[in-house]
Amino acid sequence: MSAHERLAELKDRLDTRTRLMQDVAHELKNPLAVIHGYASYLLKESVTPEERLKCLRSVLANAERLIGLVDQLQEAVRLEAGGFTVETQVVEGSALLQNALESAELEASSRGIHLAWRSPIGDPLHVKADPRRVLQIFANLLSNALKFTPAGGSVDVVAHRDGPFVRFSVVDTGPGIPAEDLPLLFDRFFQTPDNPKKRQGLGLGLAICKDLLAAQGGRIWVESLPGEGSTFHFTLPAAPVPTENLTR
Repeated sequence: MSAHERLAELKDRLDTRTRLMQDVAHELKNPLAVIHGYASYLLKESVTPEERLKCLRSVLANAERLIGLVDQLQEAVRLEAGGFTVETQVVEGSALLQNALESAELEASSRGIHLAWRSPIGDPLHVKADPRRVLQIFANLLSNALKFTPAGGSVDVVAHRDGPFVRFSVVDTGPGIPAEDLPLLFDRFFQTPDNPKKRQGLGLGLAICKDLLAAQGGRIWVESLPGEGSTFHFTLPAAPVPTENLTR
């Protein structure tokens, strides 16, 4: 590589880093501005109890959003540095599915979206995985699916054996993803550019999912066509049914 090419590469990296910092600052500033605005409003003596409750709910929601953003940044840094751990054990896949969907049911209901799951009858789906990390992966994929699926649509989770793995698939009836964006979805900080109203994060969730699955011997990929929804698949190593000490 020539000196000129090296200089151009460094400039591209600096430009990318600058844009990422601007995106991070923007995403952190939005909820902070809401919190500041409502906190200032609460200082008025004329605030009614109903208005106060509304303000406090918004402050809490935006504080939780901030915490989530900071958690994602910290997780991304740990993953980048290799400073994270997974604690794998034999887990019943259907129990993980049930826990994940129970956590997403309220959001699905509030958005008017049908949420369901299915797995082969009589076929126990045990995996070797870190339950906490798998629920983190499910939470991210389900949150994305619900965010992009319009009211009246559906989000389904499917599980089945796939050779030496168990495959989980999150299927939505959203707008789909352009073909040119598919190879970039699991890159850090990437967000689909044609959905500015849906950009309420740092573009780290899918990259974190990819790293967490790799650490557990699995992988993640997506199939999507514009106008036909999206399906995110991920796999985890299948495990034999344990005779005792099964984690549920």
